[in-house]
Amino acid sequence: MTNKILLSTLVASSLLLSASATAEDATGTANFNLVYPLTVTEATALEFGDVSIVADGNCGVDFAGGTTGTICVSGGATQAAGVFTVTGANGSVNVSVSGANSSVDGVVFTPSVANASETISGNTASINVAGNLAITAADATAGTHALSYTLSVTY
Repeated sequence: MTNKILLSTLVASSLLLSASATAEDATGTANFNLVYPLTVTEATALEFGDVSIVADGNCGVDFAGGTTGTICVSGGATQAAGVFTVTGANGSVNVSVSGANSSVDGVVFTPSVANASETISGNTASINVAGNLAITAADATAGTHALSYTLSVTY
């Protein structure tokens, strides 16, 4: 009887030892990057004001909202540089503008930014957009027109 109990104890101990010998723990890694998401909002539309179509020419709006070109009409509608507000993490961001556009007959629009890199400080930045209109008078039609462009901002 003692042998039987001893044998039962030995078998039970073997089973426990063999079961625990096959179990193992491992530690995994979870990676992530906490960021402030970028938001880009147009605060002021790029405004050329009144532009003459009497003759071929160019009308440009600079980054401060001033105009250059022989066909910009002074005293007409107010001109303004485009202004975008960017919010995100403090530091440098890459900036580009696209949308050279000729969807209005007789007009070629080309937007531009001053720098390919801007700095976000206090979690906000202001980016000005300038532009140029090249007018072919014979193909242009008088009236109010709007063209679109895209400002891209990336970390």
